[in-house]
Parts: sequence; structure tokens; C-alpha cells
Amino acid sequence: MGIKRYILLTFVYVLAIGLYVYSFNGNEYTLAAGKFTLSLPIAIWIILPVIILFAGSIAHMLYYSFKSFLQNRGLKKDFENFKIALSRKVLGENNFINYKTEYFKFVGKSLQMLSFKEVPKDFSIDNEMIDASIKFVEEIRAGKVVDIKKYKLAADNELRMKDKFNRLAQDPKYAMTILKECQDMESELCQKAYFEFIKFASYDEIKKIKFPQTKEIFRVLMERYLEEKDDFEMDLDSIENLLTQFKADSQDYLELAREIKVKLDPDAMIVLFEKLYNSTEHVAVDAYLYVLYELQMIDKMREILENSEENEFIKFKTLLFLRDNGRNVNSDLLLGV
Repeated sequence: MGIKRYILLTFVYVLAIGLYVYSFNGNEYTLAAGKFTLSLPIAIWIILPVIILFAGSIAHMLYYSFKSFLQNRGLKKDFENFKIALSRKVLGENNFINYKTEYFKFVGKSLQMLSFKEVPKDFSIDNEMIDASIKFVEEIRAGKVVDIKKYKLAADNELRMKDKFNRLAQDPKYAMTILKECQDMESELCQKAYFEFIKFASYDEIKKIKFPQTKEIFRVLMERYLEEKDDFEMDLDSIENLLTQFKADSQDYLELAREIKVKLDPDAMIVLFEKLYNSTEHVAVDAYLYVLYELQMIDKMREILENSEENEFIKFKTLLFLRDNGRNVNSDLLLGV
């Protein structure tokens, strides 16, 4: 029964009793307590306990109605907070919300143990905020570039990192932004960004970034250096420095000699590889012998081979033997470079 109906029916009930009593006894009754006296019609004295009970019941009902109102308001507020927490959880964030009700305290703690790796296709929870978070995650994982700032993700959030990879894939020059922020050059993102950066930057720009040099990096730089349509330039000292940094082996030097001969003139070739031969404790000796053979500087080549051990430089000795006997063989085929 609603409180309004209760008041109305109580009023009718009290009025009916009062009129009924007053109809056959309209006299007054005086209540005396010490100096205090109170005279009222008997009908009023009859309905007075009912009025007092009515007032008490109204107070009781108002108290529990107000208590129920506060509880419902707490549930509604907790529900709204839960939707926010769920939306953030979809984004890989943990929101530590202080819920007011016991129901949502349990649900909130349970939510912290969950993770959302994949959302079912075309799934909708009919909540604009949560559905927006789901769509955002789907787009990020699909490789799209989206506006990530409004979601205020933590610095180590997986989605933030994925967004950087997405941006890098669509715009290689975004690598410059990533490299400016890199704290760990060994991280996957920094490695990827650096490899993209060296594909378009000048060598002067590349040198400014102190990045550990590897054979793979050297190969990318050399491909650009040897590409006719690319205006990428490196001086010979830089090439020598890079070889030293990644500790090039004999095969690396030999491959370089075969590839770079189309770029350098004979004088530059012999200057470079003679220097490498003398500065690498003869690690570059195979490359030097290859250059001497290609430039037909046979006397110098013969001098090195004659001063070597019997079981050293077999392939080069074979090349020289065949040449001395009138057989010119493609050195690349024999040397396997």
C-alpha cells in the first residue's frame, strides 16, 4: 500500500470513529495531572491513540523509505561506476573504485581478476561507453590508426604500444617521433622504428642516433648506398667504422667487395680494401685478394698467396692457377659470393 493511500484511508477511518462516538456522546472529558488539565470531547479522546499510532507508523514508514532511497541511490551510483570500470577493463586498464554496496564490492573485485583478450564479433552490450571501448580495441588490433588521446591510457598499456606500431606501419616517418622517446633501444618498438628510420634518413641524421649497429642494419644501409635511384651517401671511413662496430667477419668483407665494386672506381676500391686488410688483423684478407684479382693486380695477389701457408686461400690459389694456365674463371662462382 502506498503511503498516500495509507494516509487517506487512515484519515477516513479516524474521522468515521470520531463522528460515530460524537453522534451518541458529545460530552467532554477533563484530564487532570497536577496543575495541568485538558478538556476535550470524548470522541477526540477515543481517536487520540489512533492518531498517535498513525503518527508513529508514518515516521516508521518514512524512515525505511528514506533508507531504501539511499540504498537504491547507492546501487545506481555503483552501477554507473561499474560501467566505467568495465569500459576501462576492456581497454586493459584497472580502475580501483570504492563501491558503496556489498553487491558491487564483490563484483568490482571479481572484475579486477578478468582480462579481455578478444571480444566476440559484432558483440554489443547496449551501452554507448562500453561499446565505444570495444570498437576502439577492435580497430587497434586490426591495425588501424585511431585517436588514442581521449582514452587516457597508461604509458605501459598494450593498446598504446600497438597504436605506435600501427602508426609506424602507415607512416614510416613516425619513426622519428618514436626514436626521440625511446628509453630502451633493445625494445621491439625501438628496433622496428630504427629499421624504418634508416630506410629514408640521411646518413648524417642516422649518425646522430646512438643505436647499436648490427649486420642487418649495415645491409640496409649498403642497399641504399648501392641503389642508383637513392641519393643516400656514405663516406668510406663510415663504411669502415660500421664494419668495425658489428665485428664483421671474413665473409662480410668478401660480400662487401663483390657488391661495392659497381659503385666505386678502381682507385677507391683498392684504397678501401687495402686499408681494411691492414687494419683488421687480416680478417679482410679474402676481400682484399678478391679486389686484387678483379682489378688484375696479380703481382700483389701472388705475393700474399706465396707468403701464406699451404692450406690457406685454396680458392684464390686455384683462381691464380687457372689464370696462369689460360683459364679465366668468374671469381664469384668459384668463391661463392
